[in-house]
Amino acid sequence: MQRIELDGSQWQSQRDFYDALAAALGSVEWHGRNGNAFLETMVYFLELNAVQPPYEVVIRGAPDALRPFLADFASWVAEARRDRRDDPGWGGDVDVVVTVA
Repeated sequence: MQRIELDGSQWQSQRDFYDALAAALGSVEWHGRNGNAFLETMVYFLELNAVQPPYEVVIRGAPDALRPFLADFASWVAEARRDRRDDPGWGGDVDVVVTVA
């Protein structure tokens, strides 16, 4: 599994996280900067990112103020994977994990 390390030590906002994630995943230029947009491209419409599963995004050094949001984002990814796995129209699970270290 590919490991994508994000250094959150300079982040001040959710936007900073989304910008770093888009760059790390090689997202299309017009990619949205919100949770729903990333769930779509990380779990459902994979062709919109250059980086393809399987991968783990590991977030390190994020400020305490952003950690609850980042934990929520990680749980959203896990939930989207379950939804995809449970819907036969999507063709099964994708191996994508987000970890807040």
